[in-house]
Order: sequence, then structure tokens, then C-alpha cells
Amino acid sequence: MLETNGLKFKTIDDYFLYIAETLGYPHEIKEHFVSDVAFSDGLKIHLDIFEYAKEAPTVVFVPGTAIYSLCYAEFMYKLGKEGFNVVGFDPRGHGQSEGVRGDYTISEIIRDTQSVITWAINRFNSNVSLMGSSQGGIVSFYTAAIDERLKGVTCQNFADLTAPESLQLTKYPRLFKYMKKLLSKAGDILPKTQIPVTSYIDLAQIPVRYFGNAKNFIESDPLTLKSISLRALQSLATTALPKKVEEIKIPVMVFQGDADNIFPISYTQQIFHKITSKKKMTVFPNLTHALVHENADEILPEIVSWLHEIHDNPATSVLETQLESTTKVNS
Repeated sequence: MLETNGLKFKTIDDYFLYIAETLGYPHEIKEHFVSDVAFSDGLKIHLDIFEYAKEAPTVVFVPGTAIYSLCYAEFMYKLGKEGFNVVGFDPRGHGQSEGVRGDYTISEIIRDTQSVITWAINRFNSNVSLMGSSQGGIVSFYTAAIDERLKGVTCQNFADLTAPESLQLTKYPRLFKYMKKLLSKAGDILPKTQIPVTSYIDLAQIPVRYFGNAKNFIESDPLTLKSISLRALQSLATTALPKKVEEIKIPVMVFQGDADNIFPISYTQQIFHKITSKKKMTVFPNLTHALVHENADEILPEIVSWLHEIHDNPATSVLETQLESTTKVNS
């Protein structure tokens, strides 16, 4: 039984249908997703899959801090309708996946991501790219440094978590600078101790329709994380990029809104300028950190254009194959 704002729901599907109607999602959206699981370190990782066609390119989607795949259902649905298989997943300890709630490391989520990439290749084909939002964008960027099976990566925000500049991404940059060493020790001594997500991210400043802001959404949604472990926070401060930015070989797109209150454009540009592979950076005017959730129609054209660039034989070739098959049957 799930409960939010005094309302009770027997199943997650019932809750999702309520949220979809409340937020004005297309009425047919839920019927286009199927659920499955991948396995990572023995844990069941929940998947939400939009299947366009077995031959179509596939985008694996990594959600952001504290939330889960279906929070991005509108975006994933509309992306899928553009000719892509989309595989969203809940990292361990998130949403409907197994694992201790809120207890994870960036390295563990990278392993989850790679397990889902393997699942997608086995289910569809090897024409797979990776996309992520916020923390999911960081995980996607890190995964891109080590997984050359990918055709490319599309990140809403990225970061080099051990670089001094990354302190500005926290709620209290000056304080966090002095707390970093203490956090490292605390994560070793009390790794399972949980702290509120709002203690290090200013969620109240991120507008979200219906709920008012991201803080209200996180607090009211029955599947979101309200807190994470010190071990998780430690990993956000100490996990180094697997390679130097300059050594990443696959194509990279980064995008964000110019009203993002967490990731300054100047910070994103510092990393972007170091990338030596095929790359693209897009800044959307007047959009906030919640742009993937809030502004799917506005951001999709740029993203879809990029995906068509990096994928072999994108959606148009699938349509041509289907037409050829139809012609052969009719002749």
C-alpha cells in the first residue's frame, strides 16, 4: 500500500496513473512501458522499458538524485516515440530496485548502469547510448569514460567530483570545503548513517509543477529517497573520474538550463572545453534544473538531433526496413 497526501494506492501502477493524470501526461503513456529486471552484484535492478522496435537504437536512461525512472516517464515516452527503445532504471537502493534504501556509491551505480547496458544489448542490439539527468548525468559521464560499447553519452549536467571546482555544486560550498575531510572519515566510521537529501542540495529552489518545488515532491512521493547514507555522500565527494576528461573517446553531449540553480554554466563549460571527442553543449534559455521533467517538448528536438548523429542507422532505417518487409509480403 502506497500513501501520499492522505491518498492510498494499492499498487505502484495505481499511483503512477494518479500522478500521470495529475501532471497531464498523455493518457496512453503507461500502456507503452513494460517492466523487467536486470541483475547487478546479485541485486534486482528495476527497469521501465519503452520498446519502439528490436532493430531501433536504444537509449539507457539514468535518473537523478533520490528519484527513479518513472519520474521521467513523459520524457522517456516522447523520446521513444521519436524512434528509440528507451530503458530507464532505478539504481540500487532507489525506487523499485533492491538494495538498502539510500545506501549506494557512485561506483556501484556505474556497475548498475553497465549491467543495464548489457541487458539492453542482449534484448535489442548493440546500437546503445547512455543518457542521464543530474546525478544520473554524472554517472553517465563516468560510465562513458570506461564503457566503449556505447555509441555516445547525453548528460543533463556532468561533473568531476574530486576537482576543487565541484564544491560549488553543493548547497553550502564554503562549509563543504572544510567538511570534506570530516565527511570522508565519518563515511568510514558510520557508513550507514542517513542524512536528509535536503541537507546538501537546495531542492526548494527547483520549481516542479503541481508540487511547487522539488523538495515538496521528494517529501510527498512514496518512492523517492528522503535521505542517503554517509557512505553515499562520501562517494559523491571522493569518487574520481575513471579517466581524464581528455581521454574519453566516445561522443559527449551536455545540456542544461541557464536558470539551473545547482550547476553553473561556467562550471559545465570548464569540463566541456577539456573534451577531445565529438561533443556538443546546449544551454536552454530560462529553463531550470528540472528541465527533463518539466520541459520535454522544448528540449527533445536538440537531443533527438544529437542521438541521430551518434547512432548507427537511427529510426529512419528502421522505418525503411519495415517498409521493405511490407513490400516483400505484398509482392
